[in-house]
Amino acid sequence: MKRIALILTVTMVLAALGSSVAAADPINSKKAEFFDLTCDNGQEFTVVATGGNSGHIVDTTGNFIPMSDTVTALDPVTGEVPFSETHAVKGKQVGLADDLITCTTEVGTYFVPELGQEVTVVVMFEGYLTPRGR
Repeated sequence: MKRIALILTVTMVLAALGSSVAAADPINSKKAEFFDLTCDNGQEFTVVATGGNSGHIVDTTGNFIPMSDTVTALDPVTGEVPFSETHAVKGKQVGLADDLITCTTEVGTYFVPELGQEVTVVVMFEGYLTPRGR
């Protein structure tokens, strides 16, 4: 029960971060969610997401395409992990290994009644930037 509740808590975040490039102006969309990503290649950028498969990188024509995500709930006081789960994108991923980067965002701190505690939700994405080679 606790696991289901936490998944429901972060589902909206994941749906928002995986945004569709098809949106003509994702920044001004009513569904726009903004996330600051810090990546293992030293890059930091803001992504706007509206629900779909990729996130538009603000102030560029590029996108961040997530291939997997790990949602982790941390106790904000002790740092203990009451919940962590990884999801992978289905489909062909041939030829992406050299372009993959890992980016992290802290979504926020929420009280989860089923866990009986506040947790800080951190999402780590593995994905690639478009245009490729950025």
